[in-house]
Amino acid sequence: MHYNPYIQKYERKIISEGVEDNVKSSLQKLFDFVVDIIKKSEEYYGLNVKFLVTWGASLGGMILPLKQWIEGEYPELNEKQIVLLLVGIACNYFYDNEKFIRGILDKIKEEGLEDTFKEVLIKSRNLRDSFFNFMKSANVTLGSTLELVTYSFLIPIITDIQSAITEGSDIQTTAMTIAKRLVASGVVLTGQIALTETIKKIIKKFQ
Repeated sequence: MHYNPYIQKYERKIISEGVEDNVKSSLQKLFDFVVDIIKKSEEYYGLNVKFLVTWGASLGGMILPLKQWIEGEYPELNEKQIVLLLVGIACNYFYDNEKFIRGILDKIKEEGLEDTFKEVLIKSRNLRDSFFNFMKSANVTLGSTLELVTYSFLIPIITDIQSAITEGSDIQTTAMTIAKRLVASGVVLTGQIALTETIKKIIKKFQ
């Protein structure tokens, strides 16, 4: 059976738009998750960590997988305790204020979560290292840990990026389209040109 090339082009367009919608939805969920953690940290512990919203989806890309891991490994913990652990991890990576971080660690100790926090911190470093190795294998050069975590929003959407690869699709166009949608979301910190190159390399890794 022979397919009309115009029909094939239209099918690829539908796939592309579906992927773009998934990417946008995933990013919004990451950002909303961060906002929710910020609100609950203030509600539960009186912590003002509104500055974390600056990191948007990048922060969500790091701590959402950690939340899911904590819930699986420590089902006895309540929401309040999980929020405190996640804020501790977030500030450890995204906020360079020793006094403030020490205050959070004191609250973690008061909750009897010191050992748990150490395990979560180790898990966060393992996640960071795994992501670094993935990016390295895709020939993406990241100069610092801060630059690495800036791209953490990609962690939950790598599958969506992989789904964007269709037979006969142009890598440059696909990468540019996804990057444009990501930047337009307003919840990521990277520029469109650099992000396009990064996504292009990730796509090539899957081919």
